[in-house]
Amino acid sequence: MDLEHIVIENIKRVRREKHISQEKLAEYCGTSASYIGLMETYKNIPKLSTIERIAEALNVPVLELFTINNNKNSNYDNSEERMIVIEKENEYKQKIREHIKNEILNKLGNNLDDILQII
Repeated sequence: MDLEHIVIENIKRVRREKHISQEKLAEYCGTSASYIGLMETYKNIPKLSTIERIAEALNVPVLELFTINNNKNSNYDNSEERMIVIEKENEYKQKIREHIKNEILNKLGNNLDDILQII
């Protein structure tokens, strides 16, 4: 199972645990119910910005969606496979951190120099 599947499985799991329909999730994160349905059947792979909106709509930290669910039904009994997935997970987390950092810097714009002078 790759990281895309982990994210999608976590989205489905959290959505179901919170008793949120695909339609409501779509409404909460500003997308269509068909997009959510296609995503949950792996026909659409969400972009990072969409994952961020979904996490916000589900009221969970973004990183939770990238974390392997360590329940008894886990498909990661093979430690080598688990290490590969963890490595991919860490790469995605780093991409998310970079994305968030860039978003913050973009929103700060020209004010960054002023902020740095204050600090």
